Amino acid sequence: QECLSHQQVLSTMRQMQKLLSAQEAVHLQGTRSLKKQLSALHSRIQRLAGKRNETCPQLAVPPNGRKLGRSTRVGHDVHFICDAGFQLVGSETRTCRRDRSWSGTQPFCRNIDDCSSNPCTNGGTCVDGNQSYTCLCPRGWSGASCQSPVYACSNSSFSRQPRCAEGRPGSRHCSCDAGFQMRAGGICQDVDECQLFQPSPQTRICIHECLNLPGSYRCLCPLGYVLHADRNTCEDVDECAGSQHNCTQGELCINTFGGHRCVRPKCPPPRHNTSYVKTSSL
Repeated sequence: QECLSHQQVLSTMRQMQKLLSAQEAVHLQGTRSLKKQLSALHSRIQRLAGKRNETCPQLAVPPNGRKLGRSTRVGHDVHFICDAGFQLVGSETRTCRRDRSWSGTQPFCRNIDDCSSNPCTNGGTCVDGNQSYTCLCPRGWSGASCQSPVYACSNSSFSRQPRCAEGRPGSRHCSCDAGFQMRAGGICQDVDECQLFQPSPQTRICIHECLNLPGSYRCLCPLGYVLHADRNTCEDVDECAGSQHNCTQGELCINTFGGHRCVRPKCPPPRHNTSYVKTSSL
């Protein structure tokens, strides 16, 4: 076998150098492309992490109350209101600040002492309940606030003559109207259903207040409620749906138990290139 000439050896070495140079160029191009992709991915992860960090921790809903607003982004507000019979203690509105902490203090709903206004009259004893009170009336008084005296049989509104019919010779049958009962002396006396049934939870005939009437009774409701069709329970009046509110232009009416609240929604302050467009009157 003949050996390669000096010229052939040089030519072969040049070809191998070109091949190695081409492979090195391809390798460097792939490395640069990989570095570029890794740099873009790193930047994207940093942006996403920055956006997640622009929020505040979730706020708890106070027991016996509600939280209005769910956004926890910087610059957004959250509002709190309490159910009927409870009073808000703490911040009514809290704002997510730039340091990702909430302004104000965490509110809670405190039960209102319904006996604080001394609603029981004529020496009655007030017992506080859940959004209500009960008056224990002394002898001679009745009603939700012990405001009604127990009438004697001589009262013309709460007593009347019986209905009598002649029977056999020398016999006579007398009876009272519905809601009255025969008393000594042949007088029909009104049955005080409120005094008889209302004090006991097992026989209570009115959810709120009971008013005795001659031969009957009527259930009463507190302010902000109307008597249901069953004539026994009370249902809340939706002032917002019936436009029975005093909210001004730009305020949002929110119905509550026994009333309503007026809240003015606010857009958070613009940040970066963000802008807001008003789409409604509220």
